[in-house]
Amino acid sequence: MNIPVIIIGGGPAGAATALQLRSRGYECLILEASATPVRKPGETIPPQSWHLFKKSGLETLLHHPSHLTCYGNRFIWGDEHPVDKSFFANTVARGWHLCRDIFEEQLSAEVTRRGAQYLPGCTVTAANFNNGQWHVTYIATNKAIQTITCKFIVDATGRKARVARKLGIQRNSLDRLAGITTCITLPGSIQQFTYLEAVQTGWWYAAPLTEKQLVLSFMTDTDLLPATLRSSKDLLQSAATTTMISELITGNAATDTPLTIASAATGYLQQRSGHQWLAVGDAAYSYDPISSYGITSALESGYYAGHAIADHLNGDNDALRAYDWAISTAFSTYLKMLTGQYLQERRWQDAPFWSRRN
Repeated sequence: MNIPVIIIGGGPAGAATALQLRSRGYECLILEASATPVRKPGETIPPQSWHLFKKSGLETLLHHPSHLTCYGNRFIWGDEHPVDKSFFANTVARGWHLCRDIFEEQLSAEVTRRGAQYLPGCTVTAANFNNGQWHVTYIATNKAIQTITCKFIVDATGRKARVARKLGIQRNSLDRLAGITTCITLPGSIQQFTYLEAVQTGWWYAAPLTEKQLVLSFMTDTDLLPATLRSSKDLLQSAATTTMISELITGNAATDTPLTIASAATGYLQQRSGHQWLAVGDAAYSYDPISSYGITSALESGYYAGHAIADHLNGDNDALRAYDWAISTAFSTYLKMLTGQYLQERRWQDAPFWSRRN
């Protein structure tokens, strides 16, 4: 089997790449390791993301009832008093709290609808380039070992950047941020805001998943993780010591969701593209969740990657360099914004978490 482009990883970045390739008339195949969408704690996307969804032809996905409206941010950051930042004054007067498993189901269905192949439950074991093409070996859902060939390969494997690392490309991390996360069932509904609260050892994030379900995360550096945080119950107890977040979980808040710990570090591949390959989404550049840029960056880099690959296959020798310039410029802009965000918090300048960022 030979196909022009194989995308390894079927998350938002891989799906966005496939959608743009199809818009340019190129066949492509996504190999996704998970057999079904893995439930993730969700993500809030800001109002300005609407324009990216629209130009990608994905704006109708946000109409699904599982994606809640986000009316703004409520935060304690740089000051001990809560502050509201409403979205009503924006050109697009709302953001969205995405239900991630539903969103990824929507993306895979849209990829298939537009004519790309999407194969879930496929584990890639090797990707080698010889005789002018890639040879990709994977284990299919029926445990059979398959090998297919293509002209171009896309690494959409997230922060692990499995393809690029197998090619010997080093990945650098600029910090050690990690998120400790659980989901909470509340006795009543809460306002549909994104909640952020800075504390001496990091910061808290909370956002509604459903009318009565909340995602709760504590963000800190891996070497600063409290030894006492071993369960979701421990996370709830720690959150109870905060000022604003504690008010969200008062009453009979409960959780039966296991505690998860995942990297949230800012990082990048030293090389984002090469001979007949490129990296997209978190595989190329990963963002601190304080930026609310995770999904947006994945979709945006996928948008530009799809067009760059099509141009490259059409003979444009500068297309991949232009792609790298675009995503690298966006990352440089983000770094300045990130520095400015953390500099707003000056109450604990000598504490390890904040001194590393100030």
